[in-house]
This record gives sequence, C-alpha cells and structure tokens, in this order.
Amino acid sequence: MNAVPLLAQSADDTVTVAAPPAIEFKAYVEQSRVPLNQKVIFHVELSWIGPLNRYEIQPIEQPVLTNLLMEGSGAANRLIPLENGKYRSVKTITYQFRPMEMGMAYIDGILIRYRDRVTGEEDQLQSQRIMVEIVEPVAEGGKHVRAIIYIVLLGLFFSTVLYFVVQYVRRRRMTEPETRPAMPLAERYLVKIGQEVDPRSTNLAEMTRRLSRIFREYLSREFEFPTLEASTSEILTHLRQKNLDELEVNRLEAVFHKLDEIKFAGRKVEPTEFMEIYGVIEAFLNKRKELWYARRPEVKEV
Repeated sequence: MNAVPLLAQSADDTVTVAAPPAIEFKAYVEQSRVPLNQKVIFHVELSWIGPLNRYEIQPIEQPVLTNLLMEGSGAANRLIPLENGKYRSVKTITYQFRPMEMGMAYIDGILIRYRDRVTGEEDQLQSQRIMVEIVEPVAEGGKHVRAIIYIVLLGLFFSTVLYFVVQYVRRRRMTEPETRPAMPLAERYLVKIGQEVDPRSTNLAEMTRRLSRIFREYLSREFEFPTLEASTSEILTHLRQKNLDELEVNRLEAVFHKLDEIKFAGRKVEPTEFMEIYGVIEAFLNKRKELWYARRPEVKEV
C-alpha cells in the first residue's frame, strides 16, 4: 500500500484501514497543531473481535520522523465487551515526539506485519503519512505556580519545625537550673587544678607555673579583672576593693610574693613550699565555692 501525505488526524477524525476480515487499524495524533514546547502524542491502534492472542504482531519499527525527535513509547492491551457476549481486543502503541522547530512535522507511514495463529495466514497493514503543524510555544505558567506553591509549603513546614525546636530549647533552659544546678566557678577551677597540677610531680617548678596560671585565670573571671597581665600589687589592690576578708587577702599576698620570687629569681621550689602555696589557693577556692552555695539555699551541694 502506498503512503499518501495526510493532515494530522485527531482521535475524532482517525485514519481507519479495514483489513478483511478481522483487524481494524488506526493511526492518529492527539492534536494536529502542537506548541513547540509540548509533546506530539501519536497512537497506533489495532483491534479485532476475539482473544488477544489470536494474532501474532511482528515487532514494529520506529517511525521515520521529520522535525520530530523520539522521546519515548509504550504499549497497552485491553478488552472491550460487546453486546453479543464477545470481546473486542485492542492493542495500542503510544509514541511521544518532541518538536525540533516551528513549521511542519511529519510521521511517515507505519508498517504492521501480523500472522493469524488460527489459520496461519500472514498479512500487513500500513498507515498513511501524517502531518503536524508546530506552532509558537505557550507560556507554562502552571508549572511556575506549582513551584511557588511547593516552595511556600516547604517554607511553612520548616518554619513550623523551627518554632517547635526553639520552644523546646527554651523550655529546656528554663527547667535546667532546677534539675541540674550550675557548678560555681571556684568548683570548676578546683577540678581543673586537680586535673592539671600534680603535687607529687618531680618537676615542681612546672607545677608551680601551672598553678599560678590557673589561679590568675580564675581571679580574672571571678572578679572581672585582667590578672594575667597585672602585677601582684595591682591584683591585691583590686581584691581589697572587692571587700574580701583581709586575712584571706594577706594570705594571698604572701603566696603571690613567693610566686614572684620563684618566677623572677628562678630558684628551686621545695616540696613544703609548694604544698603551702597549693594549700592557700585550694582553701581560697573552697571558701568561694561555699559562699556561692550559701547564697543559693535552694541548691544542695553534691
């Protein structure tokens, strides 16, 4: 059968080739005018009265295309009940083509070869050439609207999650002082001294330097004064301005003078001298810790 150019057929205006006595063959596109940014949908449909396996359809070659590119294809089978209790078997192959440019596009005729499994007869069918007009692309506003909706919904979702996380953290912080009392600064530095300063070390000079540095760091944080760079006299003056017990300040004064002698004179540190310095600093920190707990009677020391 010779192929003759034909304006594209829609589902309502389909090219039908009768194949006596049983098979009906249809080839059509869903739209005869397709925008450049949309797909051309092309259907090839074979139908007959009887079971689906009555005919053996040979593999169908991909159609020859002009101004179109193959995007994909798929096949489907279905049975349509008839009034006389029989069924019409329908085999549909659907192609998706992408237009290349505006103008005319063509789908050459499709050749269908088949064999009747009952009689053994073989035959073939061929559709006519179909034309499709490719027109200007259309605005795809719907996709942009959907994208905006998705973004808004995601924003609302993450905002809700963030709100509950913030509320949880706030409640946690509000209840934390009741369930886990804060440790006073003096107690934290007692722990630090216990971890970094070893009174049994053979290098007492190094232990003395560590002890002095840690204690000055504590005083700087506790009394908000840059003790790490300050001289001994400046530290003592600042401590007296904080209305500390004079006896305690005098003990610290003796300790700082010994630390200065060890640092600047480079003399050897005796074990008894080190233990004296260690003891005064430890006692001062313990007293500050007790004062902290005394000011918070609702918190019991562990």
